[in-house]
Amino acid sequence: MSAPRRRLVIFDVDGTLVDSQDLILAAMQAAFASEGLIAPPRPAVLAIVGLSLPEAIARLAPGQPQDRQERIVSAYKASFGPLRAERTAPLYPGARAALATLRARPDVRLGIATGKSARGLRHLLAAHDLS
Repeated sequence: MSAPRRRLVIFDVDGTLVDSQDLILAAMQAAFASEGLIAPPRPAVLAIVGLSLPEAIARLAPGQPQDRQERIVSAYKASFGPLRAERTAPLYPGARAALATLRARPDVRLGIATGKSARGLRHLLAAHDLS
């Protein structure tokens, strides 16, 4: 008799489990404003979700010198934490139920693959009681 087959289900976080669009947009607006710039439009900002922050800013502000892009990156990081403390990105409808269903299965292990910082991920998991 063979051993039961196990499955690993790996989730991304932003855009898969949680709707973090409003937090990302608000942080991006603050970051660009810190340099006296208007943030790119919503579709452009959402198109870079999942990229590293330096790469995302390089794509959103290609005409800006690298030192200015680096300041925008720093400003984004500085603004995101306080925004996250004010409001937690909501889970998508059905996400909690899907996770609970999968977690209840003995043949399934759950994992997360994300570009989020470890601190941000811990905060999100704790805020939604998903630890």
